[in-house]
Amino acid sequence: MKFVVFDIWADYAQFKKPFTTMSPQTFSMPSGTAIVGLISAIIGLDKNEYWTKFPKNSYQLAIGIRETIKKVVIPFNTLKTTSSKHFYRFEAHKQTTMEFIKDGKFRIWFAWNDVDNFRKLVENLKNHESYYTASLGLAWNIADFKFVGLFEEETINLNNEFCEINSVIPKRSIVENGEIDFENHKIFVNNIPVRMRSDNSRIVEQYDEYLFDSDGKPIRAIVDNIIKVGGDYIIPL
Repeated sequence: MKFVVFDIWADYAQFKKPFTTMSPQTFSMPSGTAIVGLISAIIGLDKNEYWTKFPKNSYQLAIGIRETIKKVVIPFNTLKTTSSKHFYRFEAHKQTTMEFIKDGKFRIWFAWNDVDNFRKLVENLKNHESYYTASLGLAWNIADFKFVGLFEEETINLNNEFCEINSVIPKRSIVENGEIDFENHKIFVNNIPVRMRSDNSRIVEQYDEYLFDSDGKPIRAIVDNIIKVGGDYIIPL
């Protein structure tokens, strides 16, 4: 299978944890749903129906962390607005704090059975073009991206040997039959939304837990289902 590889980054990013409402917090890494939304924005798929283009098992996606994860908390004034005049003569406001990833940078490996849209994605990445404005999470977190390359997948067999994995690692791979080297690493786990239903209901149908190094270092581990793409060892979400 052919993978397109690209980097994305932004001054600020937020991938909201759904259980934090009054003071939104962010996952430390992009969710699978956020990356599918970003890809859809780059090629111009309608936000109300783009999940119909991503049925289950039609694509493979892996995410890697390229810079140290730093978080900041920023206070915001939210205004009560019932008409346009309230933007400058607001009747009430409420202060809330929001957590963001600062200067986040991530690498994406993506393969897709949709040949036409995959070709459009590759062309737009190469030309540094985006149909809609690319962002990392919230709309105002405007992102930039860079095409890295187009590579064929290589299946490998490590015979239960340690391998430096460049993408985040599914926790299930470690629990079932793997091993991880924690030495000199700051390893965390996030339970992120991976995909939504393909019926436009906007309901998350899959969450999963992933391990990552907060400094963006590859993690040495013994796990199955590793593939090699452009010199990187990855495990799709």
